[in-house]
Amino acid sequence: MNIHYSIEILSPPEMVFPWIAEPEKAMMWQKNVKGAEIIHKTPEMIGTTFTETLDENGNILEMQGMITQYTHNKIIGFHLNSKIHELDVSYSVEKINDATRLTIEAIINWKFPMNIVSLFIKRKLEAGLVTQIESEVLELKKICESK
Repeated sequence: MNIHYSIEILSPPEMVFPWIAEPEKAMMWQKNVKGAEIIHKTPEMIGTTFTETLDENGNILEMQGMITQYTHNKIIGFHLNSKIHELDVSYSVEKINDATRLTIEAIINWKFPMNIVSLFIKRKLEAGLVTQIESEVLELKKICESK
């Protein structure tokens, strides 16, 4: 499953990027993320490993992650692995006039048995994920535009 989402935020990239790249800030707008811990941090950020705990309506999901792309104030990409899926997601920020274009690209690969379930409810899953992303990014937009 591939997801693409883009939004304009009336704040410069150097104000938006830390809210994506710093776990304690990201948890303020990614409401289902309940915990994050850096396991090993590399100087160049690429290769940094971490764990993340999600709460999806009372269902706790542990994820292991690694930063796969990083250019300060431009892009951060992650590879995440859980018992139900593997995903690669990137957040890129680009200056556009007096604003920032935030683009999110995600590729989700479901594991068994979720891969079978996803065959039947793919549109519902995708719609739910897009709704979640929209809600979270609108919260991020509100935070960044109020600073």
